[in-house]
Amino acid sequence: MLQRILFIIGVFISPSLLLAGPEYVYVVDLNHVVNDRVKVTLTVPQVNKKTVHFHLPKIIPGTYAEYDFGRLVHDFQAMDESGNKLPVSHPDVNSWTIKRAGKLKTITYWVDDTYDLTEGKAVAGMSGTNIEEGKHFLLNGHGFFGYFDGYYHLPVQIDVIRPESFYGSSAYTHVAISGNRDRYRAPNYAYVVDMPIMYCQPDTATVQIGQTDVLISVYSPNGLVEASFLKQAYGQLLESQAAYLGGRLPVERYAFLMYFMAESLPIGPGALEHNYSSVYCLPEMAQEMLAPFLVNIAAHEFFHILTPLQLHSEEIHHFDFHDPDMSRHLWLYEGVTEYFAHHNQVCSGMISAEEFLKRMGDKIQDSKTRYQDDLPFTELSEGCLGKYAHEYGNVYQKGALIAMCLDLELINWSGGTYRLIDLLSDLTKRFGPQKPFRDSKLIQEIVALTGPKIGNFFTWYVTGDRPLDYAYFLNLAGVAYQSPADTFVYSLGDVQLGLNQETGRLVVNGVYQLNEFGRALGYKEGDELVSIQGQPIPSSAFGPFFKGIFAQVNEGDRFEVIVLRKEGGGAREVQLVAPIKRSRMVFSPELVYRESPAERQAMIRKVWLNQ
Repeated sequence: MLQRILFIIGVFISPSLLLAGPEYVYVVDLNHVVNDRVKVTLTVPQVNKKTVHFHLPKIIPGTYAEYDFGRLVHDFQAMDESGNKLPVSHPDVNSWTIKRAGKLKTITYWVDDTYDLTEGKAVAGMSGTNIEEGKHFLLNGHGFFGYFDGYYHLPVQIDVIRPESFYGSSAYTHVAISGNRDRYRAPNYAYVVDMPIMYCQPDTATVQIGQTDVLISVYSPNGLVEASFLKQAYGQLLESQAAYLGGRLPVERYAFLMYFMAESLPIGPGALEHNYSSVYCLPEMAQEMLAPFLVNIAAHEFFHILTPLQLHSEEIHHFDFHDPDMSRHLWLYEGVTEYFAHHNQVCSGMISAEEFLKRMGDKIQDSKTRYQDDLPFTELSEGCLGKYAHEYGNVYQKGALIAMCLDLELINWSGGTYRLIDLLSDLTKRFGPQKPFRDSKLIQEIVALTGPKIGNFFTWYVTGDRPLDYAYFLNLAGVAYQSPADTFVYSLGDVQLGLNQETGRLVVNGVYQLNEFGRALGYKEGDELVSIQGQPIPSSAFGPFFKGIFAQVNEGDRFEVIVLRKEGGGAREVQLVAPIKRSRMVFSPELVYRESPAERQAMIRKVWLNQ
């Protein structure tokens, strides 16, 4: 599972242009770790209110989950200039109300990390924080730093006191270093959340792409993955992406921050994109085995420098960390980005045309198997935090397929002179990092640039409930499409499982793709499977075990799974029970390039695949 996107833009200016004036001044000491917590000290800007509210985020862009980062904060204190405590209340998990705020000078609190979180909702690794004394610190800003109501846009200074031999990796272009103190400056709180920092013994490499410096920083506890290896793996990819975007990247500096898990953790693997960097939390294994997967995931995250960095809606530009309005256009932010990640590779010759079709075919299979094919994509986007949270994974499947079909339709409509990348280029010229579009008007803007035929595409396949007509769109490029066969099968509910190396048990790593049966059972991330239908789960040969279980059940039978669930600092066995229900399984469609395409089909194919 890869949860990613929608990252904050805010009002970005160069930190070097900040003027002296009211600002947040934070200090966090990584040399003083107590009970896996670090202390944060905030010298506050002048507050001209009797009462002020301090917050940590309830939700951050890209995660589509309410994580409540305020639950990481302990021993919160507010003091005046003389060190006297001011009255503080704690109205909700993410907020603190401070009275006599006109006298407020300093706030202190201790922060836990999410990697060892044992209570409440697990936080996905790439979205979380890590405090591993003497080894590794992941400072995702939303887990350490907060903001005041009414003072959201003030500049922020962050001083990190680090272990002597540690290095802080980030996309910050200007870091003042004095001894073991690193100073970061941000124009506002949104920028702090957008700029994660990773501290560990340095293993870094830099790739120069035109005028852009791309930093690769690796924490691999057993040394199985090295930055120098990733530099080689990513070099060709980054060069091809720059060419795909017209020869120049729209950022001066970018950072890949990569944490590799030596053991199975309940945080789950994945990656989260930011405007100038991306954070990865992945299992540690031989880098040669990881390379193809790493290239694909890095391709996706890096392409987010196009959208939402260059092109985004007002909902993203003015993101509300407590109660956000979700954009209707995940087809753009995630779907187009995922499509470009693969399309760029085939156009540059990194993968074959046959491999590209296979990947798109796999997405068709996954989309039709796991998700509701007639759900309007704009409705999915708006409801991804609640009603349609279980449909979110389709942004990487059908979202990419929408982009593929739109690309083919644009090429066909224009006679080969206009592609999806051209449409995004024109939209970026119309809008941009500091000029968001109105969410409800984007499709109108696209139709104005193209025409009614493209408008019909959105009416039918994006805002409407028509399933994509893959046979029609692929035939435009001379690709024969044979519809996938389907059947109904028993499963554990499409739960994502990994292996806890310490206990030898299967562990739930993701629940966002659960089908109806899986949701009825009620899995939680971090659950370890103990038994099914009263039979202990073996430590190997899982396939035959599950096959035997499913051979003994019928539709509607009582189905029982016993899991070990961590709660309250301990663990207890929990019984999950629901009537078993078969789910639809769709096999991959057959996609084949016609050997003798018609003249127009051949033209469209050449423009589409650059070959």
